[in-house]
Amino acid sequence: MIASNICKDLYESLQRNRLKGQIHSVFDNSFNVIDQDNHLISFLGPNKPMAPRSIKLTEKISFIDLGFEQGQKLEFYDDFVFLKENNIIISFDKALLWNKEPLLFSDIDLAKDSMENVFRKLCLMGTFILEEGKKEGIVPLLKTLEGKIKGIEPILDNNILLSKREEFIRERFLAFIDSYLKENIEEIPLRSKDIIGFGIGLTPSMDDFLSGMMVSRIYLSSYLNHDFKKAIEINKAIVKNIKNKTTLVSEEMLKYSSMGEVNEDVRNLMATFLSNSSTNTFYKYLKKVADFGETSGTDMISGIYIGSQILLN
Repeated sequence: MIASNICKDLYESLQRNRLKGQIHSVFDNSFNVIDQDNHLISFLGPNKPMAPRSIKLTEKISFIDLGFEQGQKLEFYDDFVFLKENNIIISFDKALLWNKEPLLFSDIDLAKDSMENVFRKLCLMGTFILEEGKKEGIVPLLKTLEGKIKGIEPILDNNILLSKREEFIRERFLAFIDSYLKENIEEIPLRSKDIIGFGIGLTPSMDDFLSGMMVSRIYLSSYLNHDFKKAIEINKAIVKNIKNKTTLVSEEMLKYSSMGEVNEDVRNLMATFLSNSSTNTFYKYLKKVADFGETSGTDMISGIYIGSQILLN
């Protein structure tokens, strides 16, 4: 097997250290590996977007059909991975390096869009959540934010009802939002700990939502020339107490998101949202991100939407 891309940080780490690991979880188009330091490495099919600590393959293959299973051992070398039990080598000696860093206006030659156009795209994002987003995840909880956050009226659909599951988390969710709005660094870790892990799947709905909020703060702090250290401080407060509160995959996602590091489709969504990109290009990435998982994409877009409304208003 041949890799087309590898995360730059991961590649540099593999040049310094000899890693060993075992398969953590297997899907048709991807599988995750946990190394000896308890960190995840993701192997992706060619149609998946690059992400932090990931390796993308050129071949479209079903990893389930290949017999990949949880617990199978593998070893990393300078330019290839050896899966012992499958007798498979994945070579990345010619793979392109992918940088996981966020596309910030201070770092790259990216033209800011006008505030008027950013609000227009934000309105489109809200309409997209309501009309095309998945309603089984975090979306029902958004109506509980009525009166708390300015500008979210377009997504407040009275036909979307809270189930017992949302009622269970409602007060804790609102307590977190209150601490976030006040930017209370001491209180945020306590409130986020109470809601992280809510939902089902490798990345539960609330975790995807919080990832979207954190990413929006990083990018909008760059767009608005706000104090970037403050953005990092608030995001770090959100993830301060997440150890063993959610899945390992989600825990890693949250830590990367707190630094604005996300997969390339979410990164492109944020760049087209705030830069001088067309509405059509922005909508294309809304569609791409919304296709993640069962509800993960919509949940993350919802976090981006709420986080953006808070900072822009």
